[in-house]
Amino acid sequence: MAYRWVILAFGILAYASSQFARQNYTGSQKFIAADFELDKGALGLLGSAFFYSYALCQMPWGIASDRFGSRGVTALGILLSAGALSGFATSQNEAALLFWRVMAGITGAAVYVAMTGGMARWFPPGERGFSQSTFGGVGGALGEAAAFFLLPIVSIYLASGWRRGTHILALGLAAMALMCWIFLRSDPDPRRVEVKKPFDWRLLADPRLWCFTLLFSGFIVGVRNAQAWTAVYVTDVYLATRGFDVNTAVVAGGVLVTIAYSLFGRGLGVPLSGRVADALFKRGWPRMVPVIASLVLTIVLFQTLSMRPTAVWLLVAVAVLLGTAVNCYPLIAAAVSDTYGPQKTASVMGFVNMVAQLAGATSLAASGYLGIALSGAGGNSLDEYQGIWLSGMGAIALLTALGAGIYATSRYRWVSHRAAVTGQPDRA
Repeated sequence: MAYRWVILAFGILAYASSQFARQNYTGSQKFIAADFELDKGALGLLGSAFFYSYALCQMPWGIASDRFGSRGVTALGILLSAGALSGFATSQNEAALLFWRVMAGITGAAVYVAMTGGMARWFPPGERGFSQSTFGGVGGALGEAAAFFLLPIVSIYLASGWRRGTHILALGLAAMALMCWIFLRSDPDPRRVEVKKPFDWRLLADPRLWCFTLLFSGFIVGVRNAQAWTAVYVTDVYLATRGFDVNTAVVAGGVLVTIAYSLFGRGLGVPLSGRVADALFKRGWPRMVPVIASLVLTIVLFQTLSMRPTAVWLLVAVAVLLGTAVNCYPLIAAAVSDTYGPQKTASVMGFVNMVAQLAGATSLAASGYLGIALSGAGGNSLDEYQGIWLSGMGAIALLTALGAGIYATSRYRWVSHRAAVTGQPDRA
């Protein structure tokens, strides 16, 4: 089982590739908005176009992964994502941008659910929190770093524009697909038996599934808003308060968000949270305790951002904490594995992530328009963000309350797969 660390390493790289493909336009939003004269509402719609198709394809890819293996599904998804990314760079109008974002969503849906199943098969229960969090946290941080920082740098200084820079980075994704095919393995047992029925629709009557789904949705709503708007907000802070030109502000905002939110918050904070969650799990604590605590902290941080802070030190602190708290959703994948078993993790997470991504896409689509409608009275460029952060905070709070309510009222009546098979108590 020592090869599990190779699986984790290439799972991180695969998810980083997927994250970059889905967020490629985020780091260059200012340039795309200028080229196509897009307002914040159109940018939010462009972001959500990816996530609606991404959401609807979660279950097909998850079921395919549980039936045929995570290796082929992951490699194919990354290769097709490279093609969609390059197509995005050829767009000549807003309709073409939306089309290629939809295609990128279809192809990008393969990686996360496939690799959650792969991690569940390769890692024992006592390491699932750490492995899922490291895969999601470090992989997400690397992908976001490329989107927030690498693409703007390549576009401005190396490739003479965001289109050529995107084509260059699409070639890197194609190379990563080949590496994943070579090094990934679907299961530690080479005699792996195909799962005939990965997702049983009778699970829809299980309150645990809806608890996982609602709480995961809370995270994804937070992630979608944080990923779409944090770098743009920091850029506008630099434009409004530091007198930077657009290129300098975009790079400075990308550097701050990359280092604070992605690298320190998501890249370091999330794996550490997974390690802590595993330690608590071994001592009898339910996995949902750190999950709910992370969502509560996310709500507090969104409230802080709604106050439109401009001090750089405060923005750094909020970004680090937000990068950790809002990205602790892999802990739910660990709970799903404990509850339903590793052989069904990808398909169950396909359902959970499908609902969550639909919620996240809807929140993102509305966020730009709500920012305009609920803007403060100050009349400056930062006022629109108040509505963005408040709408996100309200959605996260509602989903957290519903999920935590199901957990609190139902957990003592749950009979988990783990309990039925091993005789040990359910600690999801």
